[in-house]
Amino acid sequence: MRNFQRLIPFFIILSLFTSGATPPTEAPKPEEVELHSKIVCLAEEMHTHYNVELFKSHEHLYGIKTEDGKYYTLLRTSLAEAFFVDEQLREKDLIINGRVFPNTQLLEVIRFYSVKDGVVHELYYYCDTCYIRTVAPGDCDCCQAPVVLIEKPLNVDSTIPSP
Repeated sequence: MRNFQRLIPFFIILSLFTSGATPPTEAPKPEEVELHSKIVCLAEEMHTHYNVELFKSHEHLYGIKTEDGKYYTLLRTSLAEAFFVDEQLREKDLIINGRVFPNTQLLEVIRFYSVKDGVVHELYYYCDTCYIRTVAPGDCDCCQAPVVLIEKPLNVDSTIPSP
């Protein structure tokens, strides 16, 4: 009887292959994207364009609006945290590299840059005291002084061509 119980998984697998059943497929992979965009409150955008009723005082649901008018919801990750807490970033024209997950408009930010006068700029937060770079605003992990937003041109070849 024990030997027969050991063979049961083998017979199940064998019956799957001989019955024409296909093994489970791999889940779809997220799509890597580069989006030219601005940070917006998605709720306010839906209010403006579709008359969605909002409370005067409401929690912001941040996302991005691309140049071609598509909307994506930002996943609140450590790299995207700056968009949620720093108003300076929400005023900039941005290039966001990230991943959009299958069957959604959810965006995971992997890297982001600003575009100023047609030139691509690196964005990061910096502590002048400790010479430490970070991806989010707040206080320096070392000395607890506030970090400042730095916007530095990537290089002379970082100009975006005009349409």
